Amino acid sequence: MKTVMVFGDSNSWGWDPTNRLDGQKLRRHPDDVRWPGVMAAQLGPDYKVIVDGLNGRTTVWNDPIEEYRCGKDQIVPSLDAQAPFDLVIIMVGTNDLKARYTVTAQDIANGAGILVDKALHACAGDYVGDPAVLLISPPVLGPTIETDIFELMFAGGLAKSRQFATYFKAVAESYGVHYFDAGAVVQCSQYDGLHLDPDQHAILGAALAGQVKVILG
Repeated sequence: MKTVMVFGDSNSWGWDPTNRLDGQKLRRHPDDVRWPGVMAAQLGPDYKVIVDGLNGRTTVWNDPIEEYRCGKDQIVPSLDAQAPFDLVIIMVGTNDLKARYTVTAQDIANGAGILVDKALHACAGDYVGDPAVLLISPPVLGPTIETDIFELMFAGGLAKSRQFATYFKAVAESYGVHYFDAGAVVQCSQYDGLHLDPDQHAILGAALAGQVKVILG
């Protein structure tokens, strides 16, 4: 059995885009709807998928309002807790677009590069075989991000997210790891401009199942 570790944020956790629109408690897409669950189902019984998705997770920034969200501080213990595995999938960066961080798209991609570097070295030499790494560029924010519930939180983020693919690809190439542009296959929900609807989870999960099979065989 081959083991795949997913290190992500709310789109890996399964945040329902209709949250915060009706005043109800937070909803989460079911396991089989979230893209990691879709990916696992399509990979089949020869693969095990472990998911560490955290709402609000950043690449390297400490959030002064929502504490304990820094991916740089979390990825090594997360990987050590689940090792060994054959592939680490990293999809983080969307939350770095929050206005409070005032960073560029290139800064965000470089932050993701720090996570890649830690993933490459966290388990190197400790286990049989070193894990491959797949860096995913998060999808472009939807236009409603500028007019809806996350308008102020993500002010200026839409334009930056359009630059993700360019910079994330360059970072992946610089570290010699695999790369995938989520924005090439999915779009953020019209409800909040930030998260994925069920049909988009299905598309992303299927696309990444294909990528995993290519990487791991």
